[in-house]
Amino acid sequence: MEAKVEDREAVLVKRLIDEACQKAKGKPILEVKIAAAKCSGLDEGLVRFYWDQYAVDTVCQGARIHYRTVPFIQKCPYCGYTFASNKQNAPCPKCRAEHTATLMGDDCAIVEEVATA
Repeated sequence: MEAKVEDREAVLVKRLIDEACQKAKGKPILEVKIAAAKCSGLDEGLVRFYWDQYAVDTVCQGARIHYRTVPFIQKCPYCGYTFASNKQNAPCPKCRAEHTATLMGDDCAIVEEVATA
């Protein structure tokens, strides 16, 4: 029997939905802001398609998606904050640490913000 391989976008969207649900703390989500780095190579159409499929029966169901492409996604090694940035090694906006790491691959997309009901 052959194992089914999921699209990269499908796996990523499941992670983004989990992240959005955590940020919403059980409240219905009206809008979600997603940032994806150019290096991710994600297909926005597939991200939206899988969002509609996997958000069913979650607080994300029916949420309006605001998707934007950014140059970089950074993560602060000191406070752990992950954020979109226009340049590599941008200072952390949360703790002001000067050295941050540029994320690559499937880590290149984040939920920036959720608006709840």
